[in-house]
Amino acid sequence: MALADRFGQRVVTLCALYFAQGLPWGFMTIALISFLTSRGMGESEAGELAAIVLLPWTFKLVWAPLIDTVTIRSMGRRRPWIIGAELMMAVTMLGLILMGDLTHDLKLLGWMFFIHNCFASLQDVSTDALAVDVLPRSEHGRVNGFMWGSKLVGKGVGAAVMAQVMAAWGLSAAVLLQFILLLVIMLVPLMVLERAGEKRFPWSAGGADKTAQEASLCNPLEVLKDLARGFALQATLAFAVVGTVKTIGHGLAEIVSKTLYTQQLGWSFVELSVFMGYAVIPEFIGAVGGGFLADRFGRRYLLTISLVCYAAFTIAFGSFPNLWTETWFATLYLVLYPGIFAVVTVSYLSLSMRISWTRSTATMFTTYMTLSNVGHVIGNWLAGPVRGSFSFEASFVLAGVLTLVTLLPLMMVTLRQVDEQRAADSST
Repeated sequence: MALADRFGQRVVTLCALYFAQGLPWGFMTIALISFLTSRGMGESEAGELAAIVLLPWTFKLVWAPLIDTVTIRSMGRRRPWIIGAELMMAVTMLGLILMGDLTHDLKLLGWMFFIHNCFASLQDVSTDALAVDVLPRSEHGRVNGFMWGSKLVGKGVGAAVMAQVMAAWGLSAAVLLQFILLLVIMLVPLMVLERAGEKRFPWSAGGADKTAQEASLCNPLEVLKDLARGFALQATLAFAVVGTVKTIGHGLAEIVSKTLYTQQLGWSFVELSVFMGYAVIPEFIGAVGGGFLADRFGRRYLLTISLVCYAAFTIAFGSFPNLWTETWFATLYLVLYPGIFAVVTVSYLSLSMRISWTRSTATMFTTYMTLSNVGHVIGNWLAGPVRGSFSFEASFVLAGVLTLVTLLPLMMVTLRQVDEQRAADSST
């Protein structure tokens, strides 16, 4: 049996791969940034470092056509890319270990994580493409919830556990632990098959799935032409704007909150990282619950409601600065806002799969994911300029308002238009 035949195997494999994405994400964007801001790093430096670390996720626009164009069909359409990316992620972590503690050289540290995340983004694209290939439409909502929930667990481990390891034994120890975990996770794609009859290793018996119509090498121009046709619809183009705008406010609040807590409210970087690690619980609930709600009530409806809730919560936090010194209020924000945004993310993921309609569905889906990361990077970068002009209170209010702007293009996303075009293509 293989991924295409077994629901349980699909869930375990995709969740393990998403955990591997969340682990370094939590470490780099929470534990490491919090540690550095606790040492006095300002919003501009923190935002620039976070932007460099997250920039490779914008390269998904390059990776997606590549993995749709070049495949090793005998080992599965996506699996060889996943294995190769996981291997290089481990190699770059090993390089970081050999270079020692780089916290004294922020530029070199940022570029080392940049290189690591180039391969992490390739793994991300390949995993998303695998999900598009093997998941039936009826599983999109709940399995996306499980996948994102697993990434959040990895993020929580990367934040809470790695912060404590780094505080006790240093940066190299935290990187070493991540290296070991990545090697263990790499065993999962090594042991599974996409479809029955394919090769597990290059020297194994087997071959390409006989029902596959794609060759191992396709014309990249055809992939790009198909992608352009996919975005020719008003609904798909408007959704591309949604993907870009929805994370700008979140990226802004993400950086501003770290300097607020470590430099203004007196929290240590370990306290901040641990509490943000606890946020994995409501995040996981939001991700898994959001997946089921998306299937039950509709992806577009849930995305609209969750965006409004996230914006309102962020604006409310910025409107009551007199309560920031109250432990319960400061903790409530740290723990709840990631859970609300998890519902935003899962409904967006599910709707992205639903609205990707051309033959190059993996590339189209990945484009939506990339645009979301572009918005995140823009939000991180804006933290410095915004804080240079506005107070902490106004910065959070602005982050909420930027999130509300997303509702304008979302109103133009009509699924009927996509379904009609898909049906027209099927009849020709």
